[in-house]
Amino acid sequence: GGAGGGGKSVALLAGALQYADIPGYGALVLRRTFPQLAQPNGHIPRSHAWLAQTDARWSAQDRMWHFPSGAVLKFGYLDTATDKYQYQGAQYQYVGFDELTQFNEDDYTFLFGWLRKPSEGPLARVPLRMRSASNPGGIGHDWVKRRFNIGLGPHPDRPFIPARAQDNP
Repeated sequence: GGAGGGGKSVALLAGALQYADIPGYGALVLRRTFPQLAQPNGHIPRSHAWLAQTDARWSAQDRMWHFPSGAVLKFGYLDTATDKYQYQGAQYQYVGFDELTQFNEDDYTFLFGWLRKPSEGPLARVPLRMRSASNPGGIGHDWVKRRFNIGLGPHPDRPFIPARAQDNP
């Protein structure tokens, strides 16, 4: 978390791509609205810059990259209280919330139910990861601060890593 320009969004996208070579791997990167994903230097344009010269295929209709391994990277949004249900029943090994303080706590906790994997096969060795990045403020500021104990001392299971623009040359 922290200041704009520190590389938080880039780290979320890179994390989502980490296991794209594993058959069946699924990653989901979320913003509050779809236009936020598509804005200049947003996740979707950045993913095109990174993946355009690879064997991955973009599906504009599904807002998803399909990899030769069978892995997928999906971009999604949670604009209304019911949007979270569009992900119900899916199986993701990575869920990344960009600008977490723009979300309600219930949206965040609901997605943990779809963070899962089989117990056998290549996908079994992929770690389940829920990641988030954010600037201060927003409708979720208080619950994020409370959940991650920001400003309340270190919490080894939920580290807060501050970002500053000068950290990201």
